[in-house]
Amino acid sequence: MSKCAVEIVAVLLVVGMVAGCGGGSSPTTPTQTGTVSTGNTGMTVNGIPLSELPATQTMTVMPVDPTAVTYMSPFRPSHTGIDINTITGGHFLSPGAGIVTNIELNTGNGLPGGSNYGIRIHLTSTGLYAWYHFEVNGSISDQVQRDNILVALGDRVSAGQHIGNLVSLGKNAHVHFDMLDAGGRDAVQCPLVYFSSAVATTWESLYDAKILERTSKLPDLCNEVDVPNP
Repeated sequence: MSKCAVEIVAVLLVVGMVAGCGGGSSPTTPTQTGTVSTGNTGMTVNGIPLSELPATQTMTVMPVDPTAVTYMSPFRPSHTGIDINTITGGHFLSPGAGIVTNIELNTGNGLPGGSNYGIRIHLTSTGLYAWYHFEVNGSISDQVQRDNILVALGDRVSAGQHIGNLVSLGKNAHVHFDMLDAGGRDAVQCPLVYFSSAVATTWESLYDAKILERTSKLPDLCNEVDVPNP
């Protein structure tokens, strides 16, 4: 089956599951990233060599189609990522050129009692990766999880490529988005530091707008100290 056919089936399955929810929105058009390679041999993850990736890369695409976003929760030391809530079928995108190094079904993490799934994309040969943890706020079958993961282990992906959909079964459904390097969670930073200034500004503006739709309290999107959720 072609990737286009898989994508159509995935969106139809999601829309059919949740009556009354909005359908998937159009994915952002893929763009090219500016990369710098130092010619190093890179790491190997899950038997997948990263040597073809650049040693450094600035991300040029938000990891989600912004038209699908309904809410976001900020980064802070006790919450090492940004939570992105979307309509059911919300499209998630690769922030840069990379390689899919892990796909998980039923991760056992995140919202309790749910069938959560994850996608990891390595973006540099030195170990920087994006982690998308899809937390559905309910239970779905393994097949539905697979149908909403649009990449396979070892796939090369481009910036802006549609990699997966969020199955949203409740108001708390979201994707927990992390950017981590070889230092792991001990050295985690707010994801925005890895993005171009233009994308970071757009992301912050979208966050501000979605928060202000619900409350007048507006913490920063990236926080060095713990703050309550808005």
